[in-house]
Amino acid sequence: MVVDAEALVIRKRLEQSLKELPPLPTAVAKVLDETNKTEPDLHRIDEIISGDQALASKVLRIVNSAYYGLSRQVTSVGQAVMILGIQQVRTITLSVGSIAAFSSKNPVDPEGARRFWEHSFATAAACQTIGHKLGVDKKSLETLSTIGILHDIGRMFIFCNFKSVYDKMVQKALKQGVSYEEVEAHFLGENHAGIGAMIAEKWGLPEQIVHSIRWHEGPFEPTVDRALATLHLADWMHKHLYYGDDKAPVGGIDPVIYEALGLSDEVLEQIQEQVRKKVAEASQLYGMVAA
Repeated sequence: MVVDAEALVIRKRLEQSLKELPPLPTAVAKVLDETNKTEPDLHRIDEIISGDQALASKVLRIVNSAYYGLSRQVTSVGQAVMILGIQQVRTITLSVGSIAAFSSKNPVDPEGARRFWEHSFATAAACQTIGHKLGVDKKSLETLSTIGILHDIGRMFIFCNFKSVYDKMVQKALKQGVSYEEVEAHFLGENHAGIGAMIAEKWGLPEQIVHSIRWHEGPFEPTVDRALATLHLADWMHKHLYYGDDKAPVGGIDPVIYEALGLSDEVLEQIQEQVRKKVAEASQLYGMVAA
């Protein structure tokens, strides 16, 4: 596609909007700083979250949801950290903070915003399901959950800041029979994955998370790492279950993804069934975080 005057104007607006992107809420940023330390202080994490009443309330609401299925009620942030662990609480806190960073834009299509975040939480659940099957350690599972929640923040940024452009790009992709990412690149000079990586960098997120967000739509190197491969498969699975035939076999995935994960067709079918069960629970989390 030839870059026209309209696209150039939109790219300038995009550049300015990225500069004006609000940081993560102070408490969330402090939690990230603490949890990135070699030896995070549990009491300090409790102190930071508990000091922000709204954040603490949402964290406890999520921790006590059916999604986590705890056998007893958690009544304090300190309890949550002890039971779920530092990384799990960090992921919950980051999800709350990322939604807060975008909610100030008051999207004109709240239903669209809800669908976006439900997909994000469901993708995070799928990432963890796949990670369990791969036998990854607890910290890696939480990283997978984080990249699942944040993988499409670039798309949400476009949705909130350029709603009319977003709608136009979707329609153009459908009308011309090309990928949405190709249309994004024409209008914005970058697709949503690249924009999401810029946001993740600005928020000071770890390089592995930035990398996974940046490349989750591909193209993939022959030696694609497992975290990125897991995210791509999880993203595809939920889109397939949500928008397509949920009984169809997994297909349309780059062969290097299968090679990186080393999962048999039988195991993939098991994962798909588990993801199907987890999607409803994950979708409920958005209402708790956004409330």
